[in-house]
Amino acid sequence: MKSREVIFSFVFCFLILSPLTGKSQVGNVDGAAKIKPTVLVLGTYRMNGRGSARFDDVSTPERQKELDLFVEKLKKFKPTKIAVEIDSSSEAEIQRLYKRYSEGSYRLSRNETNQIGFRLAKELGHEKIYCVDWREFPSDPAYNFEGLAARDSELDSFLKVVYGNLRREVDAEREKLLNLSILDQHILLNQPRRMKREQQMYFDLMRIGRGSEYAGANYLSWWYGRNMKILVNIIRITDSPQDRILVIYGFGHAQILTQLARESGFYNVESPLKYLQGRKRKNGKKPAPVFPVVNGRNKDS
Repeated sequence: MKSREVIFSFVFCFLILSPLTGKSQVGNVDGAAKIKPTVLVLGTYRMNGRGSARFDDVSTPERQKELDLFVEKLKKFKPTKIAVEIDSSSEAEIQRLYKRYSEGSYRLSRNETNQIGFRLAKELGHEKIYCVDWREFPSDPAYNFEGLAARDSELDSFLKVVYGNLRREVDAEREKLLNLSILDQHILLNQPRRMKREQQMYFDLMRIGRGSEYAGANYLSWWYGRNMKILVNIIRITDSPQDRILVIYGFGHAQILTQLARESGFYNVESPLKYLQGRKRKNGKKPAPVFPVVNGRNKDS
């Protein structure tokens, strides 16, 4: 009888304590909780010029003033954590650079992690930046929709049409964004209609296949899987229902990360527009919505 009591006590302690000891892996989230942490996904662009769209040099005095205003708007969200599109394997280096920046011995790079993440985190007195990205692409040719299309004239023609349409939208969007302030660029990039259209474009790529070959669908499954893993990493850094997590990511992720966070039931999900909008444009009008930038397989946006 005594041994049974010992075993019961052990099992009880394990069940009670294991969620606490494993919190760094499973996160402190509960879909049934009355009070939930909050997440906000901010879609942004490659400020250092990488990716499929080119923008002005953000290090110019004018753009730096615009970034100051932009950060002031984001501060209204009152984030307790800032998560960025950097793989966890680089976290030590990111923390080293952020510490130097906080101490005044590092000049910000032109990338969005520095220009938005570092700047905002320092303003708020945060001790660290959280790296939550994952992007390992399989070497399996079954995921290579471009390779499959190259061997099939009909699929190749279809893919060229898809890429041609995307390129025209890239060029049209770039022209519009170049004439906007950094704040207005992000108001435009995070419009719900635009975000939805961005995600829909992946479904054109899904159509690349023939018979039992589903390279396009396989690629789309990888894309969804990547964003699910990003959400898992966000969950892992959530350690309080009072957490307010700002996720700064390429705008191509905005729709799907927001959708997954909402459907998980673990978070209250807010839109960045709640904090970015609220001032009159120079011409007194809201910017017209435009469509997304997507460019081939390795879309970092």
